[in-house]
Parts: sequence; C-alpha cells; structure tokens
Amino acid sequence: MADVEKILRLVSEGVLTPEEADEILNALDASDAAPSPGAAAAGRAGSAADPAGPRQLRIEVTEAGRRVVNLRVPINMAGWASAFLPGLSADESNRIRSAIDSGVRGPIVDIGDDEGGRVLIVSE
Repeated sequence: MADVEKILRLVSEGVLTPEEADEILNALDASDAAPSPGAAAAGRAGSAADPAGPRQLRIEVTEAGRRVVNLRVPINMAGWASAFLPGLSADESNRIRSAIDSGVRGPIVDIGDDEGGRVLIVSE
C-alpha cells in the first residue's frame, strides 16, 4: 500500500504521468501475482492488455469558478484513491468503483453548486 501512496503522490506532483504510473503498478501487480504473471492484469479493465478500456480517472475540483484540482490517476489506483476524496459520499465512491470495474468511459460524478463549485470525475 505504501508503494501505491508514493506513486499517487508522484502523479499528483507531476513527476510521473498517469501512463508511467500505470506501467509501474502493472509491473508491481505482475510481480505479486501467482505463477501466471499476465493473468491478473489481463482480467482488469483498463490494463495494458485491454487498450479499449479506460486508462485513467480525471478528477477536477472547481471552487468559485476557479479550478483548484486537476488530477489524473491511473485506473488501477482509482478505486483506492476514490475512498480518499473529501466531500464524496459512500454512494458516490461506490459509483466510481462500479464504473471502474465495469470498464465504462465518460463522466461518472458531476456535482455542482450555485457558487461555482464543482466536482467532476471522468473515466478516460
């Protein structure tokens, strides 16, 4: 779990791209997998073995009309990361994880208020 947190931090700081982080996480998954290293990655939506699936989750947060967060998270970290997004209900976090598991692309959560605040989460 510490590796995932470090990689997520490096993506948020712009040191790694989501694609680079995805490759690293796939390599970590493969090294932790059973004797068949490709089996775990092949079954996941958005993995390198499934180029048609989503590759990243884009998270945008706007306050008073100004974008304060614009983060792209590799899809294989997105379910874990969604649990730590402030202000999301358990239902919204579950909706994110369900969308990731099903391999859907497009907007998952789009919440706005009258004061120019918005949370947009898109599977890309």
